[in-house]
Amino acid sequence: MTSFISELRRRNVLRVAAAYALVAWIIIEAGSVLLPTFGASDAVFQTYVLIVLIGFIVSLVFAWIFEITPDGVKLDKDVDRESVSANSPRGLTNYVIIGLLIIALAVSVTFNVTDIRGVTAQSAADIMMSRQSIAVLPFSSRSTNPENTLFADGVHDDLLTKLANIGSLKVISRTSVMEYRGTTKNLRQIGQELGVDTLLEGTVQTVGSNTRINVQLIDAETDEHLWARIYDRQLTTDNLFVVQSEVSGEIAAALHTTLMPDKQLMFAEVPTENLRAYSLYKSARDNLYQRQIEPTQEARAQLEEAIELDPDYAEAYVALAESMIFLAINHQAIPYDQAFAAAEQHINKALELNPDLSDAYAALGLLKTSIWIQTRVGTENIEAETAFEQALAISPNHARAYMWFGNLRDAEQRHDEAIGYYHRSMQLDPLGRVPYNNLPALYAQRGENEYAIRLWLDAIEIHPEWPVPYGLMAAHLAGLGRLDEAFAWDRIALSLSSEADAVGAVAFFIYRQFGEIESALKMLGDMPLAHPLSPVNQGLQYLIKEDYAAANAFFVDYIENNDAPQFIFGVASDIALLAGDFENARKYVLIQNPILENDSDLQVDRFTVRDIVKLAYIHRKNGEAARSDELLNAVLPVVQTLPRLGLFGQGVRDAQIYALLGQTEDAFAALRAAIDAGYRSSIVFDTWLLEDDPYFESLRADDRFESLLAELDALLTPMYERIVEVESTGNWKKLTDLAGTI
Repeated sequence: MTSFISELRRRNVLRVAAAYALVAWIIIEAGSVLLPTFGASDAVFQTYVLIVLIGFIVSLVFAWIFEITPDGVKLDKDVDRESVSANSPRGLTNYVIIGLLIIALAVSVTFNVTDIRGVTAQSAADIMMSRQSIAVLPFSSRSTNPENTLFADGVHDDLLTKLANIGSLKVISRTSVMEYRGTTKNLRQIGQELGVDTLLEGTVQTVGSNTRINVQLIDAETDEHLWARIYDRQLTTDNLFVVQSEVSGEIAAALHTTLMPDKQLMFAEVPTENLRAYSLYKSARDNLYQRQIEPTQEARAQLEEAIELDPDYAEAYVALAESMIFLAINHQAIPYDQAFAAAEQHINKALELNPDLSDAYAALGLLKTSIWIQTRVGTENIEAETAFEQALAISPNHARAYMWFGNLRDAEQRHDEAIGYYHRSMQLDPLGRVPYNNLPALYAQRGENEYAIRLWLDAIEIHPEWPVPYGLMAAHLAGLGRLDEAFAWDRIALSLSSEADAVGAVAFFIYRQFGEIESALKMLGDMPLAHPLSPVNQGLQYLIKEDYAAANAFFVDYIENNDAPQFIFGVASDIALLAGDFENARKYVLIQNPILENDSDLQVDRFTVRDIVKLAYIHRKNGEAARSDELLNAVLPVVQTLPRLGLFGQGVRDAQIYALLGQTEDAFAALRAAIDAGYRSSIVFDTWLLEDDPYFESLRADDRFESLLAELDALLTPMYERIVEVESTGNWKKLTDLAGTI
């Protein structure tokens, strides 16, 4: 070993190693800075380091083989050692220097080739990014003066608007942070619930005309105060909005500098200088958040008054447009055409007043999506996509824009994208209501029924006072054949709602399934006049009594003499079909689903399969068997890809198709598969009971059909008994707890 080291010394290998290590280390470190500057990828840089490392090995080999002499480079074996001066003695210091240089090279290679440096840098970036998420808690007012409270809320809202325009900053939306007004929760808990690491809280105190705004930025995990400032202002009614905008701008700029010094900040303009209009707008936004008919109607009135007070209030026009869209699509309180036309007018006015208003583009996307969903004909979905992208380009933290973009992608059946948008909306608005319903509904469409239930249970846990998730849970469980549980969830939904359109539709269907006609009729009798179905109440009573001719005559007269909402035509077409009025049945189907008007370009998807089967039945009844078979054969493969059960299930649609095609054995096999999967009732999928299903005319004479009906009765009887038992006590929890055991 000693002789080998001596030989390395004699051949200058160690000296070359030290020199190369020094130069290589400099080259690698320089490359780690310069290559990324010119856009080189990690793979390019790692190749660069490996080449330098290979050069190190090559240099050692050359040092062993060759010797530099006064006569030039020679092979070591040809060198006259006596004529070459001996190397000067190298002591311990030389070995230490050589060792350190080689270690430096090894460390440099290890860091850069294995990307340990990248991991460390990424961890640091993660830490910095954690500082780039913030929840601005409601500012508290230490004064009983309403104007002081309004000013505190105004600074808070204005600040949120300004911060939301910073794309690299995650800003929790107003709807979620307002849930913490007056909370006793500690900041760490709030930070965990909202998914942020920094919280801003503030107080406003006014004495006479002197107002002090005290704000502080806090690390939610450690309670460490990262930044704080006090603003003193002279506040009057005349300068309230100017001071509000000024203070929120200064706070936003300070936070921006603290959290992201390299980003440019966009400032929002003062939306209105009318104190009353601003107060009405704020109250209207809170009402719209409730997503129920009476608060939405109140919001509409408030916004109309706000616009009267300030005709140039762009934000009020946008909110008014939203209120009309909600009243139409959520509550059928306004005819679609009327609501959409008015909403478009209001949005256009808002954009005329403020072309950079992200809320206006988000509302425009919602409007175009709503129009397209009604017919799924035209280019409104493309226009909606453009509008949402514009909204998010202006305000990257716009939670509602992400949510409505998810709605569009859902309607387009681009489910993965829809899930992504819903999750982003929920990140920005962790306590927002609508995504907590839309996301489980999307999973129900995919047939992931148990997961959908878990998500609705989460929604109920977060918003226990909100009836909507209870109602959706009821509808989903009914579709799964769990009628007793569905009935209980529906009863709770009804008890939580004071809405005029809350009647308990699921319970109504279940009463029909169990032959409780008097109970179903009583529900119709208790229907408020403001309910969307109130105008057709009499027709529904005929339907319950199975007087299909009278029911059909009622709906024909109603549709001819009224501006019927879109959803009416689905019920009317079923009733016309049951009554044998195939002409009107077909007309109503095409009004309900105009995309089916063009037979040569048949659109077959989950939105159209039910109506295509209906049209096929009508063709068959009109003697057009070939066209009927063509439609049925086109729709069957699509039906087989859709979930059988749940809120968006198809029930026994495949069995209906087989029966109409005359494939009796396949029809019975499909019925058998449906019952085994949990199917218990047709009324949650169609307007009729299984025994009355017109598509199964060819099966009724077969004893197997009666046997299946008897089997279903035996499965349904215990459910009915549980409903009767629990209904007598009103303790619905006994049944609703079953959903939590999945």
